[in-house]
Amino acid sequence: MKHETGVPDLIDENKFYLAVLNNPNKEWKAEELLEFIYDKLPDFNPGDTAVYSNTNTTLVSIVIEYATGKKHSDLLRQKIFTPLQMDDTYYQPYDELPPYVVQGYYDLYGNNTIVNVSNLITGSGNGYGGVFSNILAMFTFIDHLLLKKDLITVKSLQIMNTFGKADPLNRYGYGIMMKFIERGIDAGLGHSGRDVGYSANLFYVPNKNVTHTFCVNYGTDADSDLKDVFADFQEELLDLTLQ
Repeated sequence: MKHETGVPDLIDENKFYLAVLNNPNKEWKAEELLEFIYDKLPDFNPGDTAVYSNTNTTLVSIVIEYATGKKHSDLLRQKIFTPLQMDDTYYQPYDELPPYVVQGYYDLYGNNTIVNVSNLITGSGNGYGGVFSNILAMFTFIDHLLLKKDLITVKSLQIMNTFGKADPLNRYGYGIMMKFIERGIDAGLGHSGRDVGYSANLFYVPNKNVTHTFCVNYGTDADSDLKDVFADFQEELLDLTLQ
């Protein structure tokens, strides 16, 4: 959960995205996703460093289901969405998305033309991605987790906030990310979300008692001409909110 395993990230594999484009509406199973990295060597020896890998969270979802005998999608709703009354939060592909969900876009072919990629299911719903929500529900979640501290036990929260090694951009706890670490004491606690057609940030900055939350319907994970525009927007928004 601290991303120190060295297990390669399945979404970095070209053959994975080719499979998604060839079958855009396929509802992937976790075991099928793992096949994309079966022949890959570790990126590093476990514990040497930390590099975010969606494969890690896929493995966590498998462990959760094995340990509980329940689908992790059901546990998300039972333990988080329902108690916090996050009624406008959906987990694809287990929940049917309402018609008002915003469309997602990306420069799919690298020709400076954005394409509607809302129909692509990029393995989401297997421990990474797939959560569709709004900023009010997102704020409710982080408010109860990190400010009110009544979502999980004190012991669990302490474990969660035990941070390990850093990659160039982030440090990782158990299911949580410390982002904007270059800002020192103004680093944020929470998580970012990136998919082909969507981007989101949800962070609490304890030093300023500020919550930083936004959603953008453009994919900023892979390289594109708009990636730098997004990065500039993010930094400007941080500068404004952390004054």
